[in-house]
Amino acid sequence: MSYDGEGALMPSLQVRTDRHDPYVVITVLGDVDTTTIDHLQEQVKHAQRVSAHLLFDLAGMTFMDSAGIRVLLDAYNHARANQGTVAVCSPRPSPRKVMELVGLTDYIPVHDTLIEALTEL
Repeated sequence: MSYDGEGALMPSLQVRTDRHDPYVVITVLGDVDTTTIDHLQEQVKHAQRVSAHLLFDLAGMTFMDSAGIRVLLDAYNHARANQGTVAVCSPRPSPRKVMELVGLTDYIPVHDTLIEALTEL
């Protein structure tokens, strides 16, 4: 958790979903780790009920540990089982490096921008 300028407690992870047919874009802002993963998982499950095609916009994601990798991998497996797709766009260097190191980018396409992803998918 973090604090705003007035001392109020703010969540360290915010997740927004938007529809861009046929995709649901899941925008992730903040840190993805074991303390915030439940919120992200809930949003992903909601998005999966709307569409089998998910696009994770990670431009605002500042940190990701193995919990985040697990969510992306679970989303990928769910998409495969339901004739869907999963892609990622705009990851910062650190999360992108984590995804590359564990081999996730061999399965999930990574695009530099949201516009690029929506155009190419």
